[in-house]
Amino acid sequence: MFFRIRPPGFNSVSFYTMMVVAFVFLLTASALPIIVFSFYQDKAIISALGYDLMEAISRAAIEKTNDYFMPASTAVQMSSKLAELGAISCNDYNQTEMYTMGVLQSYPQITMFYIGDEQGNYVHAWRRPGGELESWIVKATGFPPMCSLVIRDATLKVAGVEETRGVDYDPRERPWYVGAKTAGTNSWTDVYISYSSRKPTITSSYPVFRPDGKLMGVWGMDIEVGEICNFLHEQKIGKSGIELIIDEKNDVVAFPVVSSIIKEENGALRPVKVDELRLEPLTAAYREHLITGKTRSVIESGGKTYFASFTDFPKPFPMRWTIAVIVPEDDFTGGAKQELIVMLLISSVMLGVGVVLAVAISRGITHPVRLIAEATGRIRNFNLDEKIHIPSRMKEIQSMRDAIASMQQGLHAFRRYVPAELVRQLISTGEGAQLGGQKKELSVFFSDITGFTSIAELMTPEKLMLHLSEYFDELTKVLTLHGATVDKYIGDAVMAFWGAPISDENHAIRACEASLACQEKISELNLKWMEEGRSAFFTRIGISTGETVVGNVGSVERMNYTVMGDNVNMASRLESVNKLYGTLIIVSRRTYEQASEKFLFRPLGRISVKGKREKQEIYELVGKKTEDRDSHAAEMCEEFARGLNAYLSQNWDEALDIFARISLKFPGDAPTLFYLSRCIQFQDSPPGEDWQGIEYQTTK
Repeated sequence: MFFRIRPPGFNSVSFYTMMVVAFVFLLTASALPIIVFSFYQDKAIISALGYDLMEAISRAAIEKTNDYFMPASTAVQMSSKLAELGAISCNDYNQTEMYTMGVLQSYPQITMFYIGDEQGNYVHAWRRPGGELESWIVKATGFPPMCSLVIRDATLKVAGVEETRGVDYDPRERPWYVGAKTAGTNSWTDVYISYSSRKPTITSSYPVFRPDGKLMGVWGMDIEVGEICNFLHEQKIGKSGIELIIDEKNDVVAFPVVSSIIKEENGALRPVKVDELRLEPLTAAYREHLITGKTRSVIESGGKTYFASFTDFPKPFPMRWTIAVIVPEDDFTGGAKQELIVMLLISSVMLGVGVVLAVAISRGITHPVRLIAEATGRIRNFNLDEKIHIPSRMKEIQSMRDAIASMQQGLHAFRRYVPAELVRQLISTGEGAQLGGQKKELSVFFSDITGFTSIAELMTPEKLMLHLSEYFDELTKVLTLHGATVDKYIGDAVMAFWGAPISDENHAIRACEASLACQEKISELNLKWMEEGRSAFFTRIGISTGETVVGNVGSVERMNYTVMGDNVNMASRLESVNKLYGTLIIVSRRTYEQASEKFLFRPLGRISVKGKREKQEIYELVGKKTEDRDSHAAEMCEEFARGLNAYLSQNWDEALDIFARISLKFPGDAPTLFYLSRCIQFQDSPPGEDWQGIEYQTTK
């Protein structure tokens, strides 16, 4: 079916006029990019303002934390200096007790203030949860050590005294004491959960030295971080933003909810790690911060976008802490998104009116143009049988339609002489019709019908031609389906190749797949032909992979895209070698090496084909590999390989025994019978010393 040619009439409309009208209406859509740009620009500005807010909140938290901890740190340092100057006597327990009580009342963030000396004496003041003050004095000079527990009210009046002996507490072994003694200056512990208050706490300690430089003792104070947690809780970061403090060991120092950062493990309390908060956006952002060092990041989690920022505490703050802030993007941009979406919807409605009009007008233009593009695309691919109908009132379209119809008619006749698939491949690769070729590694396929001459003698030329044409048609379809370039038909033989003109790294695998599919198709055809009373065709196939010259051969006026070289001759010879072994598909060693992972092969030995002196290792393509490792085919191939190795090693008895077992299990297997015959022959008449197990092919 071809195009119906209609001459242009007086009702034709200029293509140029239609396009001008369409462009006038399409210009109304130019506002859309401006709206979209404004949307994302505003979103970027809001996001930047959000980051600025997060940084301001981080700075406020750092200032609050610094103001909270540093005065207390100064107090412990000043206490050490007073002790060194003798203003406070470490041996005067009453004086030391009253001093610690006074400091405790002056600094509400301090929960415990204490001193220990090198003899193991210890005095501390502790603010009880009810507001009462408690002092604890451990005198280590006596034996056993004596401890006095004094409870005072808010006015420091004694409310109770308890004395005990044998207290097992040595301040010299405590981390705060050891840290200050080792550092020789102010020392800070990591955050820990206080045994007495069961709250996150940090200890600051400072050593006291004698005039001779020897350590006299260590002052220390415990500071709870609950106030910092409350401050973080009061900070408003969007609707659901979170702010927390993390130390260098990934422990959470402060968090809006104090109870969330305390974890009980093996009967003991400890601060939680960042990932133990089970906040996936925070965990992902913090992990990225540790890896990349970025202070800002955007995280996708649970279908939402989050902004995250990380700010390190600046010096001279003594701890290496980081303020982390993470906020859902919608907390910053949600309101703006709603306003922008409303604006976008209003603008879209207005633009929609223009678009509808533009579509209505442009449809009359674009529809026939699209049909022309589809028609030329099909012609380019040599799909010439489909009817193409291009209705249009525009004279330019009508002229193009007539030209396409004429071109289709000419190519439809030309296709009968040139393989359509070859033309498609040459067009897709961009290769021009120039004489010459190039060397490429290809896989070449050669097939031939067994006993075709005898079959031909029993049929009239007309019936033989129809029978053979059906055979060629089916094989060509199979080969084309598996990506082959069908080169030519030589009598009853078919020649094809893979890897050109379109390069294919799996050309050997494709050739093996196609060969098995051809044999399967031939078996189906033979059943059909025998039912119809026609002769069956049994086909031998040879496949060889190697360097091949491929290109255009012939004259300037007429050329043929084909392959040449030793690899082509080898494929033809391997097809013929099937006669020797009684097989259907034989491949070269190179083909076997490239396809052995997907297919099951049986080694057939060494041959020297006609026209070649060097030996060639050849293999029979048995079928596709399956997951069943105990399949009969795989078992037969393994046994056959062992028998062949024994044969090539001239162990005739062993080889004969193996091939005999195979013959019993697989009766009628032609290669097995071939080697049984050879083993018996060489048992009676061994070959010469120069024998290498090579079978020589003397005929094609």
